[in-house]
Amino acid sequence: MRRGHGNDSLLLDDLDHEILRILEEDCTLTYHEIAKRVGRSPWTVRHRIERLRRMGIIKGGCRAVVDYKALSYSEVILFFNVSPENMEEALDFIRMQEMVKELFIISGDKRIAAVIVGKDLDGIRRFILNNLTKFKIYNTELDVVIDKVK
Repeated sequence: MRRGHGNDSLLLDDLDHEILRILEEDCTLTYHEIAKRVGRSPWTVRHRIERLRRMGIIKGGCRAVVDYKALSYSEVILFFNVSPENMEEALDFIRMQEMVKELFIISGDKRIAAVIVGKDLDGIRRFILNNLTKFKIYNTELDVVIDKVK
């Protein structure tokens, strides 16, 4: 069964979706291990994964899921707006910051959401004040992540 996702030229079948699900679960698996799970040859799996990369569906390499709470770090989500004339420069700057783990453009009253991690809340506050205010961010909301449940 082939299913279109957004762009009609990006047709994925059930095998593609199963490979993606497995990689989301554990991206350290070898082609052989994935092949055993999906009942196909390692060459087929390798070909599919390379195709998914070329299509831009799989981006980057394997990333570790870090438990910042176990490290006694603080994690926050900063929701904010930035004026259109500062948007591109602000996003370019923010995406390059090590403390910023995820960055989203979203719908709603606040157009940008940034997941920021630091050794403590005071350090995160200083990071925001010293770096992000120069882009004239406004309508801000800062929420502390209490726990990740998934």
